[in-house]
Amino acid sequence: MRAGIEQMTIIREWRTALANAIQNGFPITDDWLSAYRSQATTALRLSFVAISTDSDRNAYRLLNSEFDNMKLLSNKYVAMRQSMQFIAPDSLANDPLNQKVLECAHSMAAMAANGQFVEDGSCQ
Repeated sequence: MRAGIEQMTIIREWRTALANAIQNGFPITDDWLSAYRSQATTALRLSFVAISTDSDRNAYRLLNSEFDNMKLLSNKYVAMRQSMQFIAPDSLANDPLNQKVLECAHSMAAMAANGQFVEDGSCQ
């Protein structure tokens, strides 16, 4: 559970950094976001090593899915910046992928608080 919480904390930091850059019109580059992705990759590996039960295995699947969705979200905005597309400061509010990342994070937080794995489909 601790490894999963660490993983979700790093993904939240990654998403927050991306959101702040978008909201404030800062340049979004792969070099800048790669540090967040690297930390999340390391935490995901540590989560995998910590698997000892079926619930752990199921939770890892969700953590991996959340990581993949955050990577897609991050890559999307890097690509938009590289192609010189305008990125509205409120673009994340209307982005379905961002909503998916947030819903999964809330679901995982509830699981951590309850100490039980419950798949509600929000991380798919």
